[in-house]
Amino acid sequence: MKAAKLTLFITSLVVLILFYVININTVSPITVSGNGNPFLLVVAPLLPLFILMVLLWGRILRVHSISQRFSIVGIILTFVHLMIAFIYQRISLANYRDIIKDAYLEKYGKVDSQYIQDITTVLSIHVNNQYFNVNTFFMFISFSIFIAFIFYLWGIHENKIENSNVQE
Repeated sequence: MKAAKLTLFITSLVVLILFYVININTVSPITVSGNGNPFLLVVAPLLPLFILMVLLWGRILRVHSISQRFSIVGIILTFVHLMIAFIYQRISLANYRDIIKDAYLEKYGKVDSQYIQDITTVLSIHVNNQYFNVNTFFMFISFSIFIAFIFYLWGIHENKIENSNVQE
């Protein structure tokens, strides 16, 4: 059990470092960058680390025999956190687009709104700090907990069905 908790802590720390590295490698608002986003390579390990975190959270939940009621509350709370964090992130991105527009207006005297939209969509190097920050790090952690709770609750439900079938 201690190994699972330690592994989860180390995994979370590695994820935090990856988020930080990507975050600090955001170009300034007036920089023109045509080389794509080389830091997307740093994103690649996040999927296996996410899967590992879900498995570790699931193991911790199983070892502590969390009740069905606690699992449902956990699912609701993590879902609420994810929705609030997502809304916050959308507002933050809109504000960041305004910052970029202001920087372009100050430097060039005009703004190409389509260009601003293009460089702040998907995973452009201009928005690394919008998709990889403290808020999104905690969203990453919450989502792993959310998925672990769902699998755990599903497992509880499956066990009840199996036990009722055995008793018949």
